[in-house]
Amino acid sequence: MPVLVWSERDGALGNSIRTGRRYFFSPEEYRADAEALDQALDALLDMAWHALTVITKHENGKARFNSFEQVWVLGRAVHISEILRHEALQGEERTLLWQALTPKAWYGVRHDATQETRWRVLIPARATKWQAKPKDASAYRFLEVGYWLREQQLHDAGEVFGWKYSNAYDLFHCSSLRSYELRQAVLYWLRRQQPALRETYRKAGFRVYQQALSKRFPARGPGSALLPQHYPEDELRAIVCEVLDSARDAYFR
Repeated sequence: MPVLVWSERDGALGNSIRTGRRYFFSPEEYRADAEALDQALDALLDMAWHALTVITKHENGKARFNSFEQVWVLGRAVHISEILRHEALQGEERTLLWQALTPKAWYGVRHDATQETRWRVLIPARATKWQAKPKDASAYRFLEVGYWLREQQLHDAGEVFGWKYSNAYDLFHCSSLRSYELRQAVLYWLRRQQPALRETYRKAGFRVYQQALSKRFPARGPGSALLPQHYPEDELRAIVCEVLDSARDAYFR
């Protein structure tokens, strides 16, 4: 995955090539492929920006960006654009795409070096670790989470995670709870609860339910052989409803 990574030094923009492929002298040997990918990323970021402007709420005339929506929009744009099928990305770690996409959006630079400052709003305000550690894969975890979230429609994913990126981030770290099937079962349960309970879930109760599900579907040890995605839909729904009903009752006891 030869990618072109933009950077800024003393107010001037520059770029370098980063790849996991073998090369004889330097990654510059893959510049043509990296620049072709960089041009394709322009369209991806334009798509994501337009989608974000449609869903973003405004207060007193000022946009209020939500990190959950920001990462979902980026993940969905990566999916819809089919950028991962690009020739430059074949046989490489997906993290390299995140390492190219993040600074490109942050510095707002198109493939021809013209400025597109509006792209910066796509990057959550707290996602700054990549600036200090640009090659650290964990610094781009927000994009990995966004790409995972894109499996559900925005409103469905928002309900499951209470529109909080921190909730999605926490659940993503529970490998046994990542499946689309489980999230759909949780959504099924949520939509059968009273409005007051759903509001409590959104504000403070998410971790209680996550912990209950983690005990039922542990990542390792006894009981870890059967993951949520291994059950028929009706059986999984019944299990999740039972687990979350018990957690709800204990929480409000």
